[in-house]
Amino acid sequence: MNSARNIVQNTLVPHQAFETAKKAVEQCFAYADNAAEPICFALIGESRTGKTRVQEECVALHPPVRNKDGLRSPILWVKTPSKPTVKALAEVMLQELQDPKPNSGTENSMTTRMVNLLRKCETRMVILDEFQHFYDKTTQKVMFHVSDWLKVLADDAGVALVVSGLPTCNAVIEQNEQLAGRFVAPVLMPRFDWTLPAHRDEFTSIVGAFHESIQTYFDLPNLAGGEMAFRCYCGTGGLVGYLAKFLRQAVWNALDSGTTRITLADLQAAHDQAVWQRSGLVGVARPFAAKFEAIPTSELLERVRSLRAPVSPPPKAKRSRAGGAVKIGVQQALSAT
Repeated sequence: MNSARNIVQNTLVPHQAFETAKKAVEQCFAYADNAAEPICFALIGESRTGKTRVQEECVALHPPVRNKDGLRSPILWVKTPSKPTVKALAEVMLQELQDPKPNSGTENSMTTRMVNLLRKCETRMVILDEFQHFYDKTTQKVMFHVSDWLKVLADDAGVALVVSGLPTCNAVIEQNEQLAGRFVAPVLMPRFDWTLPAHRDEFTSIVGAFHESIQTYFDLPNLAGGEMAFRCYCGTGGLVGYLAKFLRQAVWNALDSGTTRITLADLQAAHDQAVWQRSGLVGVARPFAAKFEAIPTSELLERVRSLRAPVSPPPKAKRSRAGGAVKIGVQQALSAT
């Protein structure tokens, strides 16, 4: 049963948004060498919509390789620091490229080493995850200096640039005119919407694929059945990441209990552990409880959609005369559309 431990995370279920995003990244990579200027685009979506999995798949197709001439890294994939400064971002990038002293030097010297290493490692694409960190929610500023640096780096090194993160990513790009000029239209990875037949069918197919994998080892309710598929939707808000998270927990719990059967009560317990206790909806019964009424009413669907609701982009800020960003008020940020 050891092979059952990773059955959920090893089940890759491509769907339309996933395939569109993956194709966009691959196309960007394929044409990076011949572009007159760096190709840039943003991969945008809420947490748990599959953005990181897209990046993992693309990096796996072009993995770093060390040979007699040194490191060859076709794609440099890093996570944006929570407080991104030029030096902080340069450090994580230099570290990934195996620079012996990634945190040493001035901004200029670190940038020079970065450009040289990107060329030496034959890097064609840089992927920055968690790009929403370029918007500081505490100070309500866009990090203009580091975003300017990123544009110059892409130009000087001649690499394609993909940024990924929450919807606030788009606001960061739009507020930097020079950076925005480099970007094509963003690729969106939305959550599934039960009211749309195409979304409903695709979500049900994804649930069915997970069920097929899990039933190799366990006896469990038909997750892709009409009522059970809707329960899964209500328990995840249409976010595939939450679906995988709670099903993985159900498998782990069954393994720890030494059983080959997963019941509705087991699904409820796993969902409570993995999702509900953190993101439970007020006034909505637990979706795997026996008393749950699996009826897609407008009120229920509206509450379900609030599970990890999208983050609204901040209103557009303007540069001050000193080149910084003008602060915006809390109410402005909260009411932005």
